[in-house]
Amino acid sequence: MAETGLNELRLGILCRGTVFQRWQAEAIRQALAVPGVVPVLLVTEEPVVAMKRSRTWRHWDTALYRWYRRRFAPPAMQEVDLHDLLGALPCVKVRPEQQGIRESFTKDQCAAIAGHRPDVLLRFGFNILTGGILSLPRFGVWSFHHGDPAHYRGGPPGLWEIVDGEPVTGAVLQRLTEDLDQGRILRQGWFATVDHSHAETVETVLMHSAIWPAQVMRTLLAGDTTASDGVPPAGRGKLTRYPGTASLLRFLWSMAGNKLRFHRRDLREHEEWNIGVLNRPITDLLADDPPLNVRWLPPPAQGTFRADPFGYVDEQGRLNMLYEKFDHATGKGEIARLRPKQDNVIKRSRTMLAGDTHFSYPYVVKHEGVIWVVPENAASGRVDLYRVNETNDGLDLVGTLLNEALCDPTIFQHDGRWWLFGTKAPLTNVALYAYWSDHFEGPYHPHLFQPVKMDIRSARPAGTPFLHGKEMWRPSQDSSLTYGGRIAFNRVVELDPMRFREETLYHLGPLKGSAYGAGLHTLCAMDGITLLDGKRFTRVPQRAKAARDRKLGKLKRRRK
Repeated sequence: MAETGLNELRLGILCRGTVFQRWQAEAIRQALAVPGVVPVLLVTEEPVVAMKRSRTWRHWDTALYRWYRRRFAPPAMQEVDLHDLLGALPCVKVRPEQQGIRESFTKDQCAAIAGHRPDVLLRFGFNILTGGILSLPRFGVWSFHHGDPAHYRGGPPGLWEIVDGEPVTGAVLQRLTEDLDQGRILRQGWFATVDHSHAETVETVLMHSAIWPAQVMRTLLAGDTTASDGVPPAGRGKLTRYPGTASLLRFLWSMAGNKLRFHRRDLREHEEWNIGVLNRPITDLLADDPPLNVRWLPPPAQGTFRADPFGYVDEQGRLNMLYEKFDHATGKGEIARLRPKQDNVIKRSRTMLAGDTHFSYPYVVKHEGVIWVVPENAASGRVDLYRVNETNDGLDLVGTLLNEALCDPTIFQHDGRWWLFGTKAPLTNVALYAYWSDHFEGPYHPHLFQPVKMDIRSARPAGTPFLHGKEMWRPSQDSSLTYGGRIAFNRVVELDPMRFREETLYHLGPLKGSAYGAGLHTLCAMDGITLLDGKRFTRVPQRAKAARDRKLGKLKRRRK
């Protein structure tokens, strides 16, 4: 990391005026909220008197899509006027030189912009830029692309992913280069493609990637000049354009079919999770074809499920499993305990922690001879620390680790620090947050780069991080195809209060052909064994009734 000694970061904005789409306005507000970021100018395009030209076939063929986009634009694309925030800034008006599909600025125009000494230009206007403007700011010209450039170049965002049945829609913040569609990636994320709602897909991708410029600026101001270097894209995807009439009709037909399947599954297919035991250490799973002779516990009672197993050995040397015991009738989970035997016979489970709100993911940590438990209780708005009581029949509240709600809070040690990972609403399967402390019981401080990762394929924690040799591995959930579809094993490359980087190298599950072969989303490493959970789909009358009532209520409200 190089030290810059930056006291401020001077920001210029390439735009069409002070009116922006809502997601663009959010990106600007987030950037200006970073201490040290100073807006210095707007660069706007001078209006050109349009010459009357004959309409091409391509224009008429995309007319239906352009109508669809106006009619069904998500809130993220609605216009917002930032005149009160930006109206007093100096404005440099330019008319770029056209070079086919590219635009460049003249030397005089670049000189006028350089006079304001911008460190970064954030692009929300103009077309494909080339020439001296790209190297004028110290840290470059930054631009969004809503799509994974290794698979989709061009646009529109989210549409072709639905047509092609892609479960994930990507997005990048890139530093523009002369090489078209090969900008240096500063930040990248992958979100769920909601195959029955284009508007929801686009809304999520646009609004939740808007924080990225602020994240990179914060890192630059903290002294890491490499934050603006970026990395090249992993590949060069196909070039996509606005759909013609036939393609749009195919897209709408696909969404209609996906919507019917969504409602049918909501009424007929409900998750039943159960716990399994694998008599192998978790490190054996770091392979392309690991041994998977899982011993499943007997099926849970009708209308319930068991999930999120974590274990500890009591003073008598017996294996104890803590897990989420969920009741579809109440819609809540509680933390229960059981002791499985070799013959799979289990005694009646014991409730260890319950309340008026949902409990799950009873993450176990053994520290200084004490069995500590950090369960998920997002409704409380915090992460609390418990310990197993002396009689091993309940959990005693010790204190609060974090006054923020986290999903699947996971605590572990790495390089002399304690780390607390988890995801947050509304992107509970996508946005990973990290906190660190010098002491197990806190206080915990937020990572500089929050959220540290946005990836539905590998963000949400899935159990116990573990060492293999000297390397730290973090299991996470891949929910790109279905919630808790499989486990991703991530090798942690960098982790400190300013940086986080990991690479996904292996996957586990779902365990096809087994009794619970539709998903896998928790692993617990113990000495010589691994606890896990798997799911299958069944019909739960309580869930079906709740879904039916919800849909009918929504329909009635629409008719009013």
